[in-house]
Amino acid sequence: MRFAVQAEVSVGGLPAPGCSGRSHIVLAVTTPSDALKRLLPAGCGFERVDARAYRIVGRRPTAMAAAPAAKGSDTPLTAQLTELIVTAEKRREPLRGSPFAVSVLTGGDIDRLGARSFADAATQFPGVAETNLGPGRDKIFIRGISDGAFTGRTQATVGLYLDEVPITYNAPDPDLRLADIEQVEVLRGPQGTLYGSGSIGGIVRMVTARPETNRFRASVDVEGSFNGRGDRSTGLVLMLNAPIVRGRVAVRGVAYRDTLSGYLDNPTLGLEDVNRSRRKGGRAAFLADLPDGWRVEANLAQQSIRTTDSQYVQGANHFSRDTRIREPHANDFSLAGVSLAHSGSWADVRASVAFIDHDLTTRYEATGAFDLAPDQTAAFDENQGVGLWVAELLATSSGAGPAHWLGGAFGALALENSSGVLDASLSGGPVRSVFVRRDKLTEAAVYGELSYNITPQLVATAGGRIFATRVESQSDGFGLGPPGLAAVRAHLTDEGFAPKFRLSYAPRPDTVVYAQMQNGYRAGGFNVPSEADGAAGGASVASFRPDHLRSYELGGEMSLFARTLTLRAAVFRADWRNVQTDQFRPSGLPVTLNIGDGANTGLEAEAVWRPDAHWRFRFNALVSEPQLTRSHNIFPARVDVGLPGVAKITGALDLSYRRQLFGGLDGELAAQAAYIGRSYLTFDGAAASAMGGYGQGRISATLRSADWRVQAFVANVTDEGGNTFAFGNPFSQARLSQATPLAPRTFGLAITRGF
Repeated sequence: MRFAVQAEVSVGGLPAPGCSGRSHIVLAVTTPSDALKRLLPAGCGFERVDARAYRIVGRRPTAMAAAPAAKGSDTPLTAQLTELIVTAEKRREPLRGSPFAVSVLTGGDIDRLGARSFADAATQFPGVAETNLGPGRDKIFIRGISDGAFTGRTQATVGLYLDEVPITYNAPDPDLRLADIEQVEVLRGPQGTLYGSGSIGGIVRMVTARPETNRFRASVDVEGSFNGRGDRSTGLVLMLNAPIVRGRVAVRGVAYRDTLSGYLDNPTLGLEDVNRSRRKGGRAAFLADLPDGWRVEANLAQQSIRTTDSQYVQGANHFSRDTRIREPHANDFSLAGVSLAHSGSWADVRASVAFIDHDLTTRYEATGAFDLAPDQTAAFDENQGVGLWVAELLATSSGAGPAHWLGGAFGALALENSSGVLDASLSGGPVRSVFVRRDKLTEAAVYGELSYNITPQLVATAGGRIFATRVESQSDGFGLGPPGLAAVRAHLTDEGFAPKFRLSYAPRPDTVVYAQMQNGYRAGGFNVPSEADGAAGGASVASFRPDHLRSYELGGEMSLFARTLTLRAAVFRADWRNVQTDQFRPSGLPVTLNIGDGANTGLEAEAVWRPDAHWRFRFNALVSEPQLTRSHNIFPARVDVGLPGVAKITGALDLSYRRQLFGGLDGELAAQAAYIGRSYLTFDGAAASAMGGYGQGRISATLRSADWRVQAFVANVTDEGGNTFAFGNPFSQARLSQATPLAPRTFGLAITRGF
């Protein structure tokens, strides 16, 4: 595994029949393939699965190798690798036997699932949930740690990363296309020590495929589908990898464009399929391996989403909604980053800096809202623009010995401009500013972690993060408020220490048990004055304080039946103080407040079973009891309905059968099923806010050759119409119940050609 970590590849297949003995020492700057040839003992060989994956095999004697295979015998397929390398804890280490709660989907898993974005794959991770407001508008929750289903001023509970860069602050998931992705890692539980503010639920990290310096590669992916209502969707992905200086310098780029068909009608406007969306974007990466162990990487990413209307229904309607105007949404995301890394005999060092620009615009129908007449048609236009600078310096130990350490420094600056405008010109009224605000968040931190092998099997880990945050806010432009309503200018600071302790015991390489305690935290902030909406009543809170979460966890992993079955499970308890939540005032304007204290106790489990080279089963489940343990009584809340937007029971199953066919082809049949339990949209547990309690499934059939891949699939096989999200519009939710149905049953075909 040391070779896999150093070469940044995945290696699997052990134990391999006929392959035994000690590996050889290799000290050289060379390719992974050449290093493996020199590293492996006699009787051992390897197969290259893809650009960054190898499988160890036993070499047969020459006489046996020349003998023809018996008629009708099955040539073993390359089994899916289990010796994956993860970097979720900021150092490269094998997934197998990792003493923390982490799950991984590889690029092959993502292709089999047909996942275009993280939301499509979320149910295959234990305890992961995502709201369903629409493309580029959703929040992610892990382990039931929910601050509310609405997106507002609170920092996210889950840190979302593209490689090493955090890509959100308080904006929703930008819904990046999972194109040319090496793997997706989910690290569960608060990660305040290593990742800082905004990771109290966990981390989602999308690892992109890096440029390959030794060979040219290209691919084309085309997808088409239609749903049960006859509406068509399309997708196109182009990838190119080109060495510039072979073995040293390379570039890699991916471009994509896809459209999602609408499935909702608006009889009032005489329109069908109003909720269509279009996504286009791409990434470019540059890598240069310099002399003396230095490496430079630069990355660019850009994506835009345009959705023509929202995807909720009202009342008893199933696939239609009567509104007087359309409610479009736009989400534009850009990233530019550069890093410099050095691998040394004593330590590996990486310095990086990145800039993220994220702009969102949303229109809601606001007929009869604020001070308008009940039948006066109007729109509320919300605009949000976030500029985020992040910089990090990280050093990790690379030498042998009982002690392993890492240390780093982190800094972030987020600048956000947002506004709300009430547009009644649609019915002859005025256009008025509701609010204009400018927010600035600065964060600085130093952190470190030390692991010590008390014995070869017993490891103790301790770490901590010293942090300081400062939030500054200005808001004005209160066109609906009373005359003379003063502008708001305020700031607050928070300093603290986020500790982490872990003790792990590994009696065998494929078995580990661990006990862990770690913390998470978020910065506070300020609200627009309640008088700005021109209405009385509702929550009136000028500011909200930081919140903090501490988690206790006992978990482990074991492999059984010659490592064909891997089990991982954990029990946890999370105590959450001063829970921040985004809610809406009666007027429809957002408000953020500290609603009280919360907690969650749960059991999560996942299993992967590969009885032979053909079958694979993956299962995951979460059973938990998220709850509000104490309410501050400043907003309607019940302590017995759980936390909003997260179910107490979820589970998913993924199974596949793969077999070699003829003419270099192999085929695969796969099926996935997921169940999402009941939950409530809000803390008050109102009947209209109930949602969930449904299952969904997908089946697919795939043919592969060396250069081609063709997959036919059916999504939402049973045409389930469950309510995935009981929300859509804050200005009308009090008058009519809202629901977001699953997209109808969909049939599709995806084709990939590699070069």
